[in-house]
Amino acid sequence: LKLECHSCFGQLAGMGECKLLGGAFAIAVQLVLFLSTLGVMYGRFKFGPPKRTFAVFLLDSSKQYAGAGYIHLLNLALAEKLKSMYSNSDPCNWYAVNLALDCTLGVCFTWKFLGLSHRIIQKLRLDPKDFEVGRYSRSELVSGEVDAQAPQKNGGVTVAPYIKQLTVWLCVVTAMKLCMLGIMMGFEEYWQVLSSFCLDWLNPHPKAKLVAVMCVVPAIFNGLQFWLQDMFLAAKKSSSQILGNRGG
Repeated sequence: LKLECHSCFGQLAGMGECKLLGGAFAIAVQLVLFLSTLGVMYGRFKFGPPKRTFAVFLLDSSKQYAGAGYIHLLNLALAEKLKSMYSNSDPCNWYAVNLALDCTLGVCFTWKFLGLSHRIIQKLRLDPKDFEVGRYSRSELVSGEVDAQAPQKNGGVTVAPYIKQLTVWLCVVTAMKLCMLGIMMGFEEYWQVLSSFCLDWLNPHPKAKLVAVMCVVPAIFNGLQFWLQDMFLAAKKSSSQILGNRGG
């Protein structure tokens, strides 16, 4: 069954265009988005388990920000590309679809892919301790036990495990993004109808639409995503428990 409803919404596009890229206003909106995620993560540090030193929390969070920044750039590029591929579509609508999928279904995929990555590491006979999430200090790598104060007590962070964990995380979010892209392309017409229904009423006000798509919606979805992902990116258990329980 071919859906034609999105053409009705698409007729409103001539009243104003929501531009994701370029211009001081778009840059300012993205800066506000970045600051809002900082606020969410600070709340996670203050109120969410596990308790960590600020240094360890920064390392945990930096992996998320690296992955989120990478995916953000991909989403901007994909939104513009999808606009050119499908008539009567809006890049802001496509960006919202990308974001909603990444921050909901995508979180489940990243959790499963992270577990799969640890099993691949075991199959490759690599040292699993270097890849255990949230472990960066020398004492943790030797003892296999989590100590939130270890970076301060034992000579700071060991760089190699952090780089390895960051590399794995970027591979995980890349795999997630490929899956989300497949879901978008497979059900393209449905996503156009849904996004048009939710957002095209803002077409006469392109700046307001940009704020909604790049600030208000991400503040909700990215906040949820960052909070949930931090729950499985922070070290909580011993090495055997982590590898045995994740992603099964």
